[in-house]
Amino acid sequence: MIATASVYGYLSVRDALLSPVWVYLILYAVVYGIYIYAGVRLIPQLGGKLGVWLPLILVTAVIFRLIFVDTAPSLSTDIYRYVWDGRLTCHGVNPYKWAPYDGRLAEFRDASIWYPMEYKFYNTIYMPVSQAIFALVYALGGSSLAAFKLCYVLFDAGVMALMVLILRERKLPVSNVYWYAWCPLPITEIGIAGHQDVVGVFCLLFAILLMVRKRPMKSAALLMAAAFTKGFAFLVLPALVRRYGKNILAFTFIAFAALGMPIWVELQSFTHGMKQYLGSVHVNSGVFYLVNKALRTVIPDYSYQITSRLGNIGMLAAIFWSVRTPITSSAEFIRRATIVIAVCLLVVPTLFPWYVIWLLPLALIMRPKPAFSFVALSGSVALMYLYYYDLTILWWFRALEYVPFYLLLWKEYKEGYWAPVSEASGDADAGDDEGAEPVSVAAVGNATVVV
Repeated sequence: MIATASVYGYLSVRDALLSPVWVYLILYAVVYGIYIYAGVRLIPQLGGKLGVWLPLILVTAVIFRLIFVDTAPSLSTDIYRYVWDGRLTCHGVNPYKWAPYDGRLAEFRDASIWYPMEYKFYNTIYMPVSQAIFALVYALGGSSLAAFKLCYVLFDAGVMALMVLILRERKLPVSNVYWYAWCPLPITEIGIAGHQDVVGVFCLLFAILLMVRKRPMKSAALLMAAAFTKGFAFLVLPALVRRYGKNILAFTFIAFAALGMPIWVELQSFTHGMKQYLGSVHVNSGVFYLVNKALRTVIPDYSYQITSRLGNIGMLAAIFWSVRTPITSSAEFIRRATIVIAVCLLVVPTLFPWYVIWLLPLALIMRPKPAFSFVALSGSVALMYLYYYDLTILWWFRALEYVPFYLLLWKEYKEGYWAPVSEASGDADAGDDEGAEPVSVAAVGNATVVV
């Protein structure tokens, strides 16, 4: 713990962590090595329930994140756009309406936020729930980056708390939370960079907790909130409907219409921003890179478009697979949600390190044993920052990043780790009823159903 805190303390006083990038990656490897050693050698000796050690693990995890709250977000400039969007909302301007470079927004420009902010010609791509948080933090803390990062650290503390609750409800080892709490990926990407994805992860886990507790309508609302933080969560909505029946669609549609209202009134501007971003930001892909490179030798003029279509087909196939058979337990929902989101992230042209934060908690609450393939990816994905070595990602960068992950994933698959959850496996939730009827809106209205 002292060694880890010391490394994080040193990183917190460096002004530019990616210059040189080697220093950051070496120190990241050091804390990741300590994390793996403690998880493999020490945590098992404490027992699955951890006892008094659990508060220590969680408190130190929050301290690790708080170390970086007042430091520059030198891994990413995204947080400057959060402040900008929050500023516009608090001044009565819909952030979807105009790109920052539009002259009508000149009065909102300043040196501390305007100059370091990237993509000034792009309309914002951040979803309404994210925008609500931006506006709330700006209203309370103004342009303070520390206020924004503190907000996301608190959400991350909530993620850890939700993991503990889900693990206890599902009678799985609470020690699994360690693999998220001390993981360097969320500590650096939330604590240093202040990425807002953690809000969506919080909503997703809250939805799962409510699902485990058999509160389907509230679960649907939280899942929609996760989707309106980042679109990954939209991919698992079909599985939610498969779990509880088509009648839940009515409630889901109402949540969709209400939460998305800021987008609907400026839909053209929002879709324009998404096209700008998706058409130009292509970083750190794995499968996408290999397929595109292979097709480029045959049809160079259309390789990217074809690869994109194939990726879309892969995501649609994953969604169809997730609803092909009944989902009889929340444990099975978690398994399918994990696989669907993983397929999405692995076939799209961009995989930023902080995207993996969406997968890591799911991989730790799915079965008694964590999915160590995703634990490995949480370490190797930091190699994306090697891009700053030569402003390109060489093939061997990708090999170092992805080969260990796919080897572990294949090993888990061969061992049956990713097989369907069954009552006999001990992974299904206590109290889940495989023969339960889908929950309907009418049933929810009955006083005997608690939502």
